[in-house]
Amino acid sequence: MALKGSFERYGAVAVASHWLSAALILALIPLGFLMQDATGETRLIFYRIHVLVGVVAGMLTLFRLLWWAAFDHRPAPLAASRAQHMIARITHVGLYAVLIALVVSGVAMTAKSNLGAGLVSGDVALISPSPIRVPPRLAHGVAARLLLALLVLHLAGALYHHWMKRDETLSRMLPRTR
Repeated sequence: MALKGSFERYGAVAVASHWLSAALILALIPLGFLMQDATGETRLIFYRIHVLVGVVAGMLTLFRLLWWAAFDHRPAPLAASRAQHMIARITHVGLYAVLIALVVSGVAMTAKSNLGAGLVSGDVALISPSPIRVPPRLAHGVAARLLLALLVLHLAGALYHHWMKRDETLSRMLPRTR
């Protein structure tokens, strides 16, 4: 599989970064909700993992945007209605925008609360019961829920193309096995 995409399919870099992003995001979402109810050392561990994975996901998102802008191109769109193209475009732009908003609001929460000091020092008292009573918390929560909605829409679109239209939309983003 070529590193860069062609007019028929995505390249290895795009495929790998897509699925790695998916795995990171699918780990971050439940962890983000679970850590709210955790206490003590468990809460500290969850926060540390969430922050670390969130930063990696954010850097990967920026890498993906740079990759598309400077080094690669997307395959030609498959036949679909104008409305479907518009929904797909809005969903993809929305996913990138929400991911960036999550990273920015996460960094802002860490900077404006005791969370950063608690994560570095390991002082559980700094993150209990909840250090996050700062304005970026609301933005982070809203963005997390919006991300869930966009992911459902993205997945529904991929499965619609795969099972209903039976076109190559999904297979173009799968690793080539031959």
